[in-house]
Amino acid sequence: MQLIERLEKDIFSSDYYHLLFNKCILISSYRNLKFQQKHQLFTDKEFIDTLRFADILSNSETANGRNQAYYIVTSLNSSYFNHPTYKTVSKAVFSKLGNFPAINYLENKNNNNAEIPYDFAIEEDAKKIFQKVPDSENLFFTDSQYELFTKLSNSIEFSFSGPTSMGKSFIIKSFIKKVIKNSPPENIVILVPTRALINQFSIDLKTELVELFERYNYKVLVNSNITDIVLEENYSYVFVLTPERLLSYLSQENTPPIGFLFVDEAHKLGNFDDTRSVTLYTSIEKTQKKYKGVKLYFSSPNVANPEVFLKLFNRKSKNSFFYTDESPVSQNLYFVDIISKNIKQYYAGTEINLEIPESLSSINNDIDFIKRIGDNQNNLIYCNYKNKTVEKANQFIEQKTDFVPNKEVMKAVKNISEYIHPDYYLTNLLKKGVAYHHGKLPQAVRNIVEDLYKKEYIRNVFCTSTLLEGVNMPTQNIFILDNRNYRKEFNTIDFWNLSGRAGRLTKELEGNIYCIQYDNSWDNKEIFKKEKIELTPTIYSKVDKNLQKIESIINGKNISGTQLEKEILQYIANIIKIDSLETDSNYKSPIINKLIEKNKDKIIELAKTKTEHFQIPRFILSNNQNIDFDIQNQVFSKLSLNSKDIQLPSSGINYETCLEILNNMYSLYRWDFAEKKLRDKNSLKYYAVLMNQWINGLTLSQIIKESIDWRARKENSTIKISFNEYIPFDKTNKKHINILIEEIIDDIEYVLRFLFEKYFNHYYQIVLKIKGEESGENWATLLEYGTQNRIVIALQNLGLSRNTSIKIYQNHRDSLIMFDNKLHSINKTKLLSAFNSNSIEYDEIRKIL
Repeated sequence: MQLIERLEKDIFSSDYYHLLFNKCILISSYRNLKFQQKHQLFTDKEFIDTLRFADILSNSETANGRNQAYYIVTSLNSSYFNHPTYKTVSKAVFSKLGNFPAINYLENKNNNNAEIPYDFAIEEDAKKIFQKVPDSENLFFTDSQYELFTKLSNSIEFSFSGPTSMGKSFIIKSFIKKVIKNSPPENIVILVPTRALINQFSIDLKTELVELFERYNYKVLVNSNITDIVLEENYSYVFVLTPERLLSYLSQENTPPIGFLFVDEAHKLGNFDDTRSVTLYTSIEKTQKKYKGVKLYFSSPNVANPEVFLKLFNRKSKNSFFYTDESPVSQNLYFVDIISKNIKQYYAGTEINLEIPESLSSINNDIDFIKRIGDNQNNLIYCNYKNKTVEKANQFIEQKTDFVPNKEVMKAVKNISEYIHPDYYLTNLLKKGVAYHHGKLPQAVRNIVEDLYKKEYIRNVFCTSTLLEGVNMPTQNIFILDNRNYRKEFNTIDFWNLSGRAGRLTKELEGNIYCIQYDNSWDNKEIFKKEKIELTPTIYSKVDKNLQKIESIINGKNISGTQLEKEILQYIANIIKIDSLETDSNYKSPIINKLIEKNKDKIIELAKTKTEHFQIPRFILSNNQNIDFDIQNQVFSKLSLNSKDIQLPSSGINYETCLEILNNMYSLYRWDFAEKKLRDKNSLKYYAVLMNQWINGLTLSQIIKESIDWRARKENSTIKISFNEYIPFDKTNKKHINILIEEIIDDIEYVLRFLFEKYFNHYYQIVLKIKGEESGENWATLLEYGTQNRIVIALQNLGLSRNTSIKIYQNHRDSLIMFDNKLHSINKTKLLSAFNSNSIEYDEIRKIL
């Protein structure tokens, strides 16, 4: 056993060390909870001994030892940052940890100019040489980041995992800097779970890598439909896509081949309660099937067995994975029970009871606690569903505040009023320094909220699980008001992914997580006792535990279970049926291999018998595995027999056309059986109105205004204000207006751009097979982009919003360079000069183009 290992073992078995470490925890607690500390916790000897322990542990090879060294130095910072011994030891510890942002903090925030011992300084300089981030100035990897980057750079397939605060997206972007220099160049796909992350990741890439992209002839694209952009032979592409968009890309012919596939937030492959985990699996599996030899990489938070993703896709490389739980910031986790006036702190599974300070004893609700503790700090407040974020944000501003909005906030208020509606709750909240942020917020508005928060122009944002999707909003404090994601209780990985946002690497040494119980909302506190989290992919877990149910579904029988469970198992059964068609070839899908491994050839044979007489082409089945096999085949048969009745007009689209086609789709695809949201056929009249407005390019504010006016004119018009309560609609009632706005946005995003798009894309693939060049327009494209104009579509593919793209085409077409009605390039300078510098469009063009 090496000396450091033995010393570490002795330290962790020492009662004296644990006494001192607990005092460090108390110092952090007293500071964060605003105790009136009446005396120093440490004697002079204890203070020096504590720093010595930190110095020794900073040499550790274990993440636990290094994390505790960091925590000690961080906890002592506010009380001892001017102490000469602290100055020297803190710098030396951070140097040995290779945590250069923390050293910058000491120097810039604490004016720490201490000189560390000569041998430490030599080691630090050497690390700066080796750990310099490629193509950057004064940016250096931490030790764990550098270790990961080195392994990643020497691999053709890799899976890595670490704390949320580790900066995994930063590592991916650094690797992309290296990849784009390869010769010959290859196209890259970054696979992200949501549209919001497409926007965030693509903007980050364009901002940080703009010079390299220009030098090595790369362009960033954000959608699968690239036929409306002039693809130049000397250019390569970085695509930032969701799983659905990647599947759409794979379904097209003559698209640029994919050389690298990066899967960000790969833990979504293990989300048992979401059909999209199966879509994610399918998109990756189809990519490696279509592009043999594609280089595959996975990034995930807090997964102790990241190699499981490589095994899922039959990747066999040895040692092609990396896991660490070493964090570049420390985090303080508190459970605050307002009901019983009790506070507990958790560290590495240890629970410490804290006294309630007098300053907090009078607090009776969650909002008061947030205001008292988070005063003048950056606070994200997690709520478990969308409506609650709005409700809590409005509660927050009920008390008077001294917040004075600056010009940037007032610009945001004006832009959001014009983009959505003057009575939209967010406009009033922003004037008082508060916002909300959820998955159904229009992307342009989310960008505004995120930008204001990062710049600290507003300091309190109420949010939903968008943070679990990987949205990059690090913060000083996270207040968690519920232990559920909507109605589902947090699992450990989601809780720590959310909590990991606490602590901004370049702005603080630590972050704080406050879990608040104010209405008996916390049932499970076991998730606080963080242990290594091992993940099982959804495909594996569902096949392992539900073979009989899957067999029943393949046999056409009904099964028991929740609606969601049935949908996921139906999806998997569908994949098995489709993949069974190829078991005689050299290719076997991962799910078929899993069945063979479990000696379940009987299910594979059953699936084959159920697909013996299919007529629909295999490639259509393969590209649409989330639509029932039998329904796909029936649609193909019906359309083949009645090809003259097929109509997908390319122009002249109006309400009557939309309604006629939706009624046809309702019958063809059996929406009364297959889609809960679309079972009521009468609802198609409403969706036809919305669809017509959307496809014909009405702005969101126009759609909202027309809907409000229509409701006001209609006799006996009602609005749903709770689960089963409807009341007469009142055009002057701000609550009614906001409910209607949220309904419209939700219907556009989920019904039009997800459900309808899925079915119209399938419909078009069939029509294309039957009628060839006479197939008309793919309405899935019109629904995705909200326009019939090909140039507007091309502008959106570059990352611009629908709103900005439409305005550019309508009013500033002279800034666009087009060949054969395809977008070739844009005169950015001319375009910017045409827009008001305070407009939402100007900001978007400046960042994205």
